[in-house]
Amino acid sequence: MTALPVGRLAIPVLIVVVAAVLGLRARLGLDLGDGTHAVELSMRLARGDQPFRDEMNLQVLGAWPAVPFVWVWLHTVGVDGIVLASRVYFVLLALAGAALAWRAVGGALGRVSTGVAAVAAVVPTAYNLQLVGYNTTPALLYLVAASSAVGAMVRGAAAPSPASSVSSVPSVSSVSSASSSRWPVVWAVVAGAAAALGAVSHPVTAPAGVLLLLVSVLWARGRVRLALVGGAAGASLVVAALAVALWGVSQVRETLAFTADYQSARVDRVGRVAGWLGYLGGELAQPAVLLALGLGIAAGVALSRRSRLAGPLLLGAVALTAGTGLTRSASSATFSVSAWLSPVMALVLSLVLLPAAVVSATLLRGAAVRLLTVGAIPSAVGAVCVAGFTASSPTWGAVGSCLAPGVFAVIACALSGLLRLRAPAGADSSRRRGAVARWSTAAVGSAVLVALLASHVATSFRDGPVGRLDAAAPTGAYAGLLTTDRRAADVAAAQGVLRSCATTGSSVLAIGYPAAYLMGDVRFATPVTWLADFGPSTSHLVRWFDERGTLPDCVVRPARWWQGSGGAPEADPLRAWVEARYVTAAATPTLVVLRRTDR
Repeated sequence: MTALPVGRLAIPVLIVVVAAVLGLRARLGLDLGDGTHAVELSMRLARGDQPFRDEMNLQVLGAWPAVPFVWVWLHTVGVDGIVLASRVYFVLLALAGAALAWRAVGGALGRVSTGVAAVAAVVPTAYNLQLVGYNTTPALLYLVAASSAVGAMVRGAAAPSPASSVSSVPSVSSVSSASSSRWPVVWAVVAGAAAALGAVSHPVTAPAGVLLLLVSVLWARGRVRLALVGGAAGASLVVAALAVALWGVSQVRETLAFTADYQSARVDRVGRVAGWLGYLGGELAQPAVLLALGLGIAAGVALSRRSRLAGPLLLGAVALTAGTGLTRSASSATFSVSAWLSPVMALVLSLVLLPAAVVSATLLRGAAVRLLTVGAIPSAVGAVCVAGFTASSPTWGAVGSCLAPGVFAVIACALSGLLRLRAPAGADSSRRRGAVARWSTAAVGSAVLVALLASHVATSFRDGPVGRLDAAAPTGAYAGLLTTDRRAADVAAAQGVLRSCATTGSSVLAIGYPAAYLMGDVRFATPVTWLADFGPSTSHLVRWFDERGTLPDCVVRPARWWQGSGGAPEADPLRAWVEARYVTAAATPTLVVLRRTDR
């Protein structure tokens, strides 16, 4: 027997429980940066703005899965509570992706093992932010792609050949065989399309998407291989058609030129990768983590010998890793965390479980070895790519944008190995060994899931400790969230100062303060929702305003960030453009609101 000591409803019940936990987690924390920006990009698309033509930021490409929901919310509720609603929507979307991954490979690797792994894979999110955006969309799509590709291969190997199902008089069995022979193709098309769309949703992760597709194609055979390529080609053609017919090739080129200009003087790819590797190496060098890595290797050896010690060894390794990660608080001038963020926890746990996963995949072969290679290799490459491009601290776990397939593959293979790799014996002994294997697998899977959930709850991105998030956010876009008293007061002050210039429907340009667009029911009047100190490259943005003849009603900027052009327009063309057309309307110690001089 391979069933764990739970009923058939184990995974559906687990999904409901995790949905409840993440739903409660959605209320915690109010971030005025990345967490706000992701919602705003979805709002822009839902209101009819287009990538490249209206939003000159490649990050907008990751917002598309949220557009239908945000459109409905804006047309039925308005902006009130849209941040909390978007977080809850992401939870539902992520768990739907987990359910699809479970459905794809559950029959081949064990329904409970893969179910736990799939749910665990969608818990870690970059910055611990539960929002649809460029940091999460590729992770979910790559998870769907990897699992669907393996599911297609498994079903393709089991499906009857087309010739064997042909007869002069169709029977129920022949119709059933024909139907079952189509499913491998369907799963393969889904896999190829998901890999392509994942790459488009966050182009930095494109190497991971391409590699995922390539490894899948190398493993696949016959119609499954063709369907993988066809799914990817079809999705790519749709995106290309949108670029040509709707977004405009010239606008795409202008956005790419602007991106290259403002990043050219700011980006040290090698230095960023080195910084990320240094951070990861420092965490792995913690004594308890080193011991956990050793236990993970020992568990792999035990699995190779089909020893019952593998389970206790892995459980100890996971417990040591979780205990270390949940007590690794840190702070600096730019961040404060109470523990490893969930992507960091997921990455370290995956490394601890990797020896057991490799041994399991090697011995089980079939779906296991395919899933491990299709999931883990692209995730590793994608993590390095993201580390080289992100400007955020490694502490925040931006690499979570492509970890999901790797986390899923490693956990699923390790748990399946614990469950299935045991020494043959007599009937009575076999039953006992089976019970031990089932309980060991359940214990390790539960420990992994609890560790990920705990790290996900422990730190709210750029907000106070969980214990201090006891103040209700003001009414408006952030309604329903819990934050600190200070953050709630800051938001209320920002809403008030914006009203000195903007009313419902006013057009706003925010520089250095993207949250301005959620401080009222206002319109986006900007080519880039999150504008920062881009220096001379803002000439692209001034050209956008001039070509459209757009003059926003209000401009919002941070009080301490703005230095002015100093009489040299070429130093920052956008600042010079604003200074020539706007005067101060109101200010707080942290924000300044400007109004047009012609009003």
